[in-house]
Amino acid sequence: MAITKFIPEVWAAELLSVLDTSLVYAGAPCSNRDYEGEISAFGDTVHITSIGDPTITPYTKNTNLSDPEALTDDEQLLVIDQQNSFNFQVDDIDKAQVRNSGGLMSEASRRAGFKLRDAADKVAAGRMRDGAGSDLGTIDASSTATNVYDKVLVPASVALDEADVPEEERWIVLPPAVYGKLQLDDRFVKAAYSGTDALHNGRVGDAAGFRIFRSNNAPTTDRAITSSITVATTAKTLTSATAVFKQSDVGSTVAGTNITPGSKIASVSEDGKVATMDTNGATAAAQTDTVLSAGSKLVIAGSSLAHSYAEQINQVEAYRPEKRFADALKGLHVFGSKVVRSEALVISAVKTAA
Repeated sequence: MAITKFIPEVWAAELLSVLDTSLVYAGAPCSNRDYEGEISAFGDTVHITSIGDPTITPYTKNTNLSDPEALTDDEQLLVIDQQNSFNFQVDDIDKAQVRNSGGLMSEASRRAGFKLRDAADKVAAGRMRDGAGSDLGTIDASSTATNVYDKVLVPASVALDEADVPEEERWIVLPPAVYGKLQLDDRFVKAAYSGTDALHNGRVGDAAGFRIFRSNNAPTTDRAITSSITVATTAKTLTSATAVFKQSDVGSTVAGTNITPGSKIASVSEDGKVATMDTNGATAAAQTDTVLSAGSKLVIAGSSLAHSYAEQINQVEAYRPEKRFADALKGLHVFGSKVVRSEALVISAVKTAA
């Protein structure tokens, strides 16, 4: 039996269509695709060159200008370092028992597209988390829903303003629980339903100068510290030779080989080298497996300038499995992403439950 009802190029296009209309972190406006045309396979590297700012000097009438300055440039690499595959079949009997046999393959392709979407979005969100230039810390909105607007949206907008990030194409992605809190704020409800074109690609409204999106792929606040941390059993301290701790770590649960289970960070030194726990360490020794968790997912805000994403569906093959009576489709999705302007990203952990 020959494969006559579908061809690889059609299904590749359908998969990409699903990706394009469902990506949040890796889609527009949260990511730009300025360099996507330069990739063709896994392992490709895109060289992103940026130019420094010219010096602005006062001008004096009838005075010669100084010699032109040589602008400096900087290069960043966007590596296509992610690849995921799909390989599914539709049995001939299943096709015979439905009115539209082609619909089964169509639905399977769409589902494959959604799963690829989730994988790509999680990678992009993780890189935004790790590359963000501003951290608002942990915000408690468990009992005060308006804190989402007052202590996350507005401060994030201010942080982008202070970093000279353009107002155009600003966005913020909220985990569902945080979005639920925002829906309890009349200011958002009035703004969100005042004629905006919400509800596409996860978009749920506008407020505080942001296009607001919702995603279940928000990254966790878990942060691994692989450098050596010395645990004390008398002073309740964790000490590092470098500044690895942040003020936003206060209240986070801390874990590791030599740490008493359930310990939390009570305070962090100004230089970020010492964190004090609420309990003594289990063993006075050094460890390299320290993990901090605030127990919530991150809100990420930014501009389309901050993160670049590139992808391609390649090597799509339609075939008949040798030992099955079925039509099958397999293929490869390659992609990569890079935070190219860290100052254009802001993160915050938001606590929504007591």
